[in-house]
Amino acid sequence: MDFLLHIIALMGMMLPAILGYNLIFGRGKILHFGPVGVSVMSAYAGVLALTATQSFVLGGISALASALIVSTFFAWLSLKLEPDGLGVMSIAVHLAILAVVLNWNGLTRGALGIPRVPRMPFLDSVADFALLSVMIAACVAAGMHHVDRSSFGRKLRALAEHDWHARSLGIDKAYVHFTAFLIAGVCSAVTNFLFPQYLVLLHPNDYQFPALVFTVMLVVAGGPGSVMGVTLSTILLVSLKEALRFVPLAPSVLGPVRLMLFGAILFVAVWWRRDTLFPKARSV
Repeated sequence: MDFLLHIIALMGMMLPAILGYNLIFGRGKILHFGPVGVSVMSAYAGVLALTATQSFVLGGISALASALIVSTFFAWLSLKLEPDGLGVMSIAVHLAILAVVLNWNGLTRGALGIPRVPRMPFLDSVADFALLSVMIAACVAAGMHHVDRSSFGRKLRALAEHDWHARSLGIDKAYVHFTAFLIAGVCSAVTNFLFPQYLVLLHPNDYQFPALVFTVMLVVAGGPGSVMGVTLSTILLVSLKEALRFVPLAPSVLGPVRLMLFGAILFVAVWWRRDTLFPKARSV
């Protein structure tokens, strides 16, 4: 029962960040590979503020503010760079932030991570986290469905389908990109404020390159832009990821096997959805 609650808690905590990324990468077709960079910045800012002040309000504000700052920077890059340049630069920013975390030992404790992260008073058990995370995930999913159906969602789809034509019709690309990235930043802050409290530990290994592979895989496997599809893929693949812990392999072997498995799933999903991910530009 505890394992089932653990999976439910993980799915609920991860879903806001995944749906936020789906809005950018899936619906907007913006070649952005920096969601984990936003996550690591948000998580460390929130936990450092929380441990220093013992105030969950200040910790939450710090997590949110840092996520919005980094998201704003990525939105600015998306307007200044070509799609492939943005993809490379977003990965570089993620790795740069992670390098700072790993080497600023006096503040972040480097590769040791930050232990004994305080929990909010009403989060004493796995069941509490599962209940809260499911409620938050349901609200975020409903909100994302509304955004997708709104005029903003239509503008984002128009820019994704034909950037030049959409702008010629008066769609403000800067407004749409900044709004999409900020919405994703808020979702990331929610996930990364709860996740360290659940583990009672903030460790940089949770924000390495495999985390990016897993995030992209969830969006691609679920159908880029589909709120329901990405929600289902998150449920299934998070369950698979946690179930692999019971495979009788040494940790040194299980890690690479898990990465190769998810890499293969990502490859198959990209190949299967290649026409959706890389649509041909319309011509007259």
